[in-house]
Amino acid sequence: MHSKKSFLFGSNNIWQKKNSNFDVTMGSYDGAETCELVGLYMLSQLQDLEINVGLYRDDGLAVCDKTPQETERIKKKICKIFSENKLKLTVDANKKTIDYLDVTLDLNTGTNKPYTKPNNKLLYVHNQSNHPPSILKNIPKSINKRLSKISSNEIIFTQAKPQYQEALRRSGYKQDLKFENTNNTPTRNDKNRKRKIIWYNPPYSDTVQTNIGKKFLNLVNKSFPKGSKLHKIFNKNTIKLSYSCMANMQQIVSSHNSRILRNTQNPSNNNANSNTNKDCNCRRQACPLDGKCLSKSLIYQATVKRADNDEESTYIGLTEGTFKNRFTNHKHSFNNIGLRNATALSKYIWKLKDRGINHTITWKMITQANTYSTKTKLCNLCLTENFFIICKPTMSSLNYRNELASFCRHRKKKLLSSIT
Repeated sequence: MHSKKSFLFGSNNIWQKKNSNFDVTMGSYDGAETCELVGLYMLSQLQDLEINVGLYRDDGLAVCDKTPQETERIKKKICKIFSENKLKLTVDANKKTIDYLDVTLDLNTGTNKPYTKPNNKLLYVHNQSNHPPSILKNIPKSINKRLSKISSNEIIFTQAKPQYQEALRRSGYKQDLKFENTNNTPTRNDKNRKRKIIWYNPPYSDTVQTNIGKKFLNLVNKSFPKGSKLHKIFNKNTIKLSYSCMANMQQIVSSHNSRILRNTQNPSNNNANSNTNKDCNCRRQACPLDGKCLSKSLIYQATVKRADNDEESTYIGLTEGTFKNRFTNHKHSFNNIGLRNATALSKYIWKLKDRGINHTITWKMITQANTYSTKTKLCNLCLTENFFIICKPTMSSLNYRNELASFCRHRKKKLLSSIT
């Protein structure tokens, strides 16, 4: 119940809905699950009425064989039950023909046919869009299957076909829709024992020519061969791969426009004054990052050079805040023995200190990246650091490979539990 309280954040202020202890926002992650729970509870309240009723999310459909007067009394009882649970309801009773979701149901003729809302233009993912081939391949098949399923016969299918066929043509598909008798389709046996599947969902892009799925499954076979204790858990039968779609062009343009408008409406975010325009505020000593110590959301490299043999070791790190704050924390771990194991870099520095080996450390900014986004569900800052650790081992000789499996710390800040 506590997680259903709504908050609005803007301009460093927090607003909360008054007189609302239960609210599910549009697009919330658990909106569908919450709707199912509430729907099941309301169905349990209606089970004593002489009707057959079902729900799909917030749309309900009921049927009874009572007289119009009795049906109206049942309608009033339904409205009363919903009102007692502080829910509003709109009921249309005594109808023989009804439009429900994407189907028109007709009790007079006993048939059903496809239904589309007035002025609703059908739109499908284009054949040339940046989507996995399996998705693009199955779009015409799924449309044909659904259209056949909600059509009682081939005549109704043929009447409803033109607008769906034209929508497919506009989206670049050449397949012709044909009626399929779904009544003769063999039923699926769901009594078989289901395997526990671990899904790997890498983002898909047409610009990537490497077969990521094949490479990943080969790594699974190599890392967990037959005879390994973990082979029963990690193998091609228990690990499946399904590509996830990246942000489309509309999302990219909207994100860009929002960022431009935000900087225009808040000049302070655009470094308009001289105080926020500084890249460095070092005074007594030289800047460790060549005059860019106040840069944020960056990947940096530390190079440690030993005085005894001129050997160089490198370390890749990241920071969401300014590099200067991160640099201060590093120096603190170098001087406080209780923090010697704070990072792989501090471990190495203390190792040199224990041996009495002099050394020098130089710092360099590699690149900048955005932190975790609730829209893309990705943290480019962490992904960029992992890229350098994996693909540029000469730049990260001190980093440990187990760092790659760590949980994104920037994602935690987006959770409700982090709000104070």
